[in-house]
Amino acid sequence: MKKNFYWKSLLNFLWVLIFILGFFYFSTALRDQHLTNSARFTKSKQQNDNNIKLTTPKVKALKTSKTASYIGKSSTEVLLDFGQPSATVGGASNIDWWLYNLNSQNYLKFGIDQYTKKVAAIFVIGSSPIQGKLKVGLTFKKLLRLTTLYANFKFNYREQAFQYELSETDLNQHPLISFKNGSYAVAYLKPKTKEVYALEYLNTDTLLKKNLYHLVAPVPLPAQYQGEVDWSQLQQMVPEDLLQLINAKRLQQNRTIISFDQNLTETASAVANKLAHNPQKWLKAKQARQLKNILSDNFNQRTGIFLRQSNLTKKQRKSLGVSQNDIRLWVIAPIYSSSKFFDQDNLLQNWINTFVESSHYRLGISYGHGVMVIISSKGEN
Repeated sequence: MKKNFYWKSLLNFLWVLIFILGFFYFSTALRDQHLTNSARFTKSKQQNDNNIKLTTPKVKALKTSKTASYIGKSSTEVLLDFGQPSATVGGASNIDWWLYNLNSQNYLKFGIDQYTKKVAAIFVIGSSPIQGKLKVGLTFKKLLRLTTLYANFKFNYREQAFQYELSETDLNQHPLISFKNGSYAVAYLKPKTKEVYALEYLNTDTLLKKNLYHLVAPVPLPAQYQGEVDWSQLQQMVPEDLLQLINAKRLQQNRTIISFDQNLTETASAVANKLAHNPQKWLKAKQARQLKNILSDNFNQRTGIFLRQSNLTKKQRKSLGVSQNDIRLWVIAPIYSSSKFFDQDNLLQNWINTFVESSHYRLGISYGHGVMVIISSKGEN
């Protein structure tokens, strides 16, 4: 009898012990979960209100704006509405750029497909009568009120299905917007303030060639570069185009415009020649090989080269002829259009700080075969 009482008491004790241990276990788990959720909520509240999170609903296209309506129109219609362009820039991507409103803050350019003679792209960096509610200078909050920024875009092109997956970085730096006529706009946001700094309107073909966003389950893309490239024309016009972009943005801020300095342009050309002749002297082995491929017109380069004077030793700077303290050196490759400076947040911020929001300086640029060398100086001639 005592034995049965002993085992019964022991069994009851074990049940009570299990219950107590279980109670403490679940209490601790619930408390940890609560703390985790609180931490997540606190972290979320502390994030910049400008940041946007990923969304995945079905994309609702915007009503086609006046600017977007020009995508797909013939070059003849552009001539009728805008007249002859102030200048033209041949492209390395089957597009001829027609430049309007040069030497003004309303600089505008149309990209005309070399084969179809239709508008494939439009680049806007200032106020323009053809802009609607979506326009340069729009604040991020107003942009979000105008349209939802989506993380996923599905579309068909030449009987093939494509899907873009935009990262949070994409959405906060260069979100993609679609219109009911099947065209798109990339809204380049100014770092920090996130206002719309530039707009690039594109047809589907040009959007795919741009290779700006991650393509889910990639399928063969349309060839980005075809035929012969007139490098002699691009050698002059790409730097001119970049200078127009810089000055348009400077004029928007009531700053003095910049012109090319002959001495610095010659220095930039000398640097370009030295890099082309012996790239491994200034670049790591992998980048040196990449530079050679770019200079050989191998357009299939997925990573870029961004070299500044701060990346070089004092001896290397002296060897390149840019050892002066007031000299600022940029080497960027591959680059086939001045809009490249808007693609990456850090590159755009550096571009704004160095060239747009800086006080007066001298500037020289050398360009050829996808490699651009920029030298600026606040020193005297």
